[in-house]
Amino acid sequence: MRSPGSSSCPSDTPRVAAGEFYDYTARYGAMRDGDDKTLGERFDEILQEERVHMSEHTPGDGQHPGLIEEREYRELLESLGLTPLLSVPLIALSNGQTRRARIARAILRRPDIILLDEPLTGLDIESRDRLVHLLQSFKTSTTYSPSILSSYRLQEVVDHLHGSLKDVAPAFVSHIAFLEKDTFWAGPRDEFFGDFVKRHFKEGNTEVWANGFGTGSAGTPKGWKTREDAPLVVDLQGVNVVYQGKRKILDQISWQIRQGDRWHLKGQNGSGKTTLLSLITGDHPQSYVQKHLLLPPTFSPTSPQGFTPTLAHRKRIPTPVLKSSIGVLSPELFDAFPRREPGMSVWDAVQTGFGGVFVPAGEGVGMASVDDIFEDGKRDEVREWRVKRCWEVLEALGPNSWADKQVSQTPGEGASEATEAFAARPITSLTQGEQRVVLLMRALVGRAPLVILDEVWSGMEEGMINAVKAYFKSGRAFGDHQAVVVVTHWEEEVPWTREEGLQSFRLEKGYGKTE
Repeated sequence: MRSPGSSSCPSDTPRVAAGEFYDYTARYGAMRDGDDKTLGERFDEILQEERVHMSEHTPGDGQHPGLIEEREYRELLESLGLTPLLSVPLIALSNGQTRRARIARAILRRPDIILLDEPLTGLDIESRDRLVHLLQSFKTSTTYSPSILSSYRLQEVVDHLHGSLKDVAPAFVSHIAFLEKDTFWAGPRDEFFGDFVKRHFKEGNTEVWANGFGTGSAGTPKGWKTREDAPLVVDLQGVNVVYQGKRKILDQISWQIRQGDRWHLKGQNGSGKTTLLSLITGDHPQSYVQKHLLLPPTFSPTSPQGFTPTLAHRKRIPTPVLKSSIGVLSPELFDAFPRREPGMSVWDAVQTGFGGVFVPAGEGVGMASVDDIFEDGKRDEVREWRVKRCWEVLEALGPNSWADKQVSQTPGEGASEATEAFAARPITSLTQGEQRVVLLMRALVGRAPLVILDEVWSGMEEGMINAVKAYFKSGRAFGDHQAVVVVTHWEEEVPWTREEGLQSFRLEKGYGKTE
């Protein structure tokens, strides 16, 4: 039997083996120079490697039963929508396109077992349908029918957000194993939805529906509404991004983000969302030459309310200043964040959010460092505010908030024992979901004028997701002065509604429009 397949990366991952930080922004320079291999070239390498492997393990009759045929290879790429991307450099692929390429790589090797970890996360609706259809086709295939073991978020299996319990699991799923804290159940699909789901979720209990996205209050501060006269945080007018003089990624993008705005950035995989956000964060080299891209250069970390940003061109904003003005959680940042053993503590990781840096100050739990840019008389005030703010986000989003029996904690009381212990843990000792929560804390802790949350829920367990939602709904997560941009392909994951002032900006084939 061949070894099981997995959804591994189609190219050598840039992560350093020791878990050190790598500069994920370097991809934009590579795209500019056009010096990276294409997706098609990498797949050709994989096929050649597979042919060599098979030739070394050929049975006596000379047949290669596990080698994918050229026709099947082309059909696989077409089924996942990868054919048009074969000439695109690997480093230029979007997050969703990369995920599809990873899945294709696993299938190329024709394993007996395919392991997929949250395969639908980060995929647009069309791509999700393509993947589900492909995996479903394996069940009836006479040439290749692997066993498939995949993990899903609860919402991808059970629609429990709209007053009923509906089976929305992918069609090819025959059996389900459910694990949540101390509860484990495994069995056929029909038994899961016919008996276990109803007992576990207590159908009709309104507390279940209150946990859903898009229901109830989103925690918008009282009296908040989008105002045309509100100060601008980001101002893009006719922005373009072109590679090698011909491949246009963004075409005449105009978008204004103001204080208090709540935005949902939409678009299919490859529509330019990541490129647009990289301009706003200043990571993209072409952000320096955009004449009509204005960004927030500075703000007050101790009195954010009433703050009025002064916009400036990227080339006039020092990178450390810009990084401290934008809180970010994205797939790129999650992959790049340093995890070198023994790793920085949770406390240190959260503190890096004040400056948007990746090197901990190492002051220890309960302490905070302050940059030299602050006057001596101001530094104690800033330090005190930072310590208080760290404990606030740690208490609101830490393990105490995930527990079945939560310890009641009033804002300002101080941290619970569980939170203090969590703050001292090395980030390398945390699960993937816990690490994502910590990096969300990092994005929120500085109360930056702009917060960008890109696929923020990926990898989180249900208890963590509910804790984040509760914090958002409490009104304590964001201030009136802050603008928030949420990027997700799941409408129900957006924590605000149109009635609460949510606005949408959609990218399609490089063009953008407000919806």
